[in-house]
Amino acid sequence: MEVHKYYIKKTDTLVSIAQELGLSASDLKEFHNKNSKPHEWIKVDNTLPVWSEYIMIPDSVEVLKRKQEDLLSPEKIILKQKVIAESKYTILQKIDMQVSGNSMVDSETEIVWECSKNKNEESFHIDIKQKSHQVKYIKSIYRQLAEYMQKFNRPMEHLIIELFSDGNIKAVLNQNEIKETWNILKTELEPELGDTIEEKTMIEGGDKDFSNTLPLIKNNILYCLFLKDVYGEYLELNQFIETGKQEYSSQLFGNEKVFLNVKRKVEKDSGIAIIKFYAESDSDKNGHLREIYNTKLKDFLQAHYEYSLTWSVEYHIDIEKGKMILCRSKIKEQANSKYSHLMEHEIVLN
Repeated sequence: MEVHKYYIKKTDTLVSIAQELGLSASDLKEFHNKNSKPHEWIKVDNTLPVWSEYIMIPDSVEVLKRKQEDLLSPEKIILKQKVIAESKYTILQKIDMQVSGNSMVDSETEIVWECSKNKNEESFHIDIKQKSHQVKYIKSIYRQLAEYMQKFNRPMEHLIIELFSDGNIKAVLNQNEIKETWNILKTELEPELGDTIEEKTMIEGGDKDFSNTLPLIKNNILYCLFLKDVYGEYLELNQFIETGKQEYSSQLFGNEKVFLNVKRKVEKDSGIAIIKFYAESDSDKNGHLREIYNTKLKDFLQAHYEYSLTWSVEYHIDIEKGKMILCRSKIKEQANSKYSHLMEHEIVLN
């Protein structure tokens, strides 16, 4: 990293320099002391070095001031990924599936992740460790199945993921570790397994997913929310803007693709970027769902097809730190009033 110098004026203090350059006093002090000799260090009481006419700074004065102006500007937001020390997130997931007025699946799960983000040359790597996974509520008839299926999540309890510059998922870097964990789990599960087609299918699916885990992660709603492509430059604030199309795997129609129209609104509240996404199913692109419904479900439900899907997501991100503080997501999908699926997520930085 290239090191730049800030020449100290008589009236300067560590705090005043940090404010002028848009840095925290602690970060500025740490950077200077790492890049200077002991007799030039900023002291414990934040006294500036008396033996030097300058202090070390991470970029030029002009660039740092411009970044400070961008940060304070009410008209634009520049979100950049940054190195993040270990942080803990609590994730609450709620699912409710209704069939003819009866709740077939109703669950609430709490997950705790610890993660850190580091930069390796030109890419960022995020290290995610699952610390706990607790099914807080589920219908009693499904609890045993849920606890059994939870075992299949073990290979995903530690992930190291390479990210694109916008924050989206690029590659899984600990693929060998995931595969080895799956092989160990498979050996442990052997005494519990029978010889049914369903069990054979699960094992075959595990062999496939944990040998090449990237497609699995990209299709997992939780990882897609946590690693959403939100980093970039936003010049149009406080208005909804069409951002194009998106696909979603239907929870009502066996993971059939649902095509969505998506729009985005970005707001700024002091140093926090509030990014809102709103998506609706595209009625012109989802005719295949009507065909499936009329063939397989209409006679059972005794109701006409009236499909809709809405998905709202809101992020709160610390602009200076490039760090997500909060994410809320709500997806409501229904074939009609008798057949619906609701899924909600809340991800909170502790």
